[in-house]
Amino acid sequence: MENSEVHIGKLVKAVFDGSGLTVAELARRLHCERTNVYTIFRRRSIDVELLVRLSNILDHNFLDDAIRLYGLSSPSLNLTLRLDYLSAEKLSRLSALLAELQTEP
Repeated sequence: MENSEVHIGKLVKAVFDGSGLTVAELARRLHCERTNVYTIFRRRSIDVELLVRLSNILDHNFLDDAIRLYGLSSPSLNLTLRLDYLSAEKLSRLSALLAELQTEP
C-alpha cells in the first residue's frame, strides 16, 4: 500500500466501531471533547503518543498496523515511546514481549 493510501483515522474508526464504546466514552478516556474524536477519525495521520493512547483504550496495536501499512517491517526499525502512563499490567505484558523478542534467533 502506498503511503498516500494510508488513512489511520479510518482504521481507528473501524476498530472503534467494533469496541462497544460510545464516542462520549472514548472522548472521556482521551480527556477531550466528542468533536475531537470525530476529527481523529478524519485524520490521515496521527502522532505516535495519541496512537499509543488509542491503542491502550481500544486494546488494539495501531503501531503494528502503521508499521505494516507503511512497509516499515525492517528488523532495524527502532521506536522510542513514552511508557510512564501505561498501567502496571500493560508494562508487565510489554516487558514479557520484549524478553521473548530478545530470545528469538
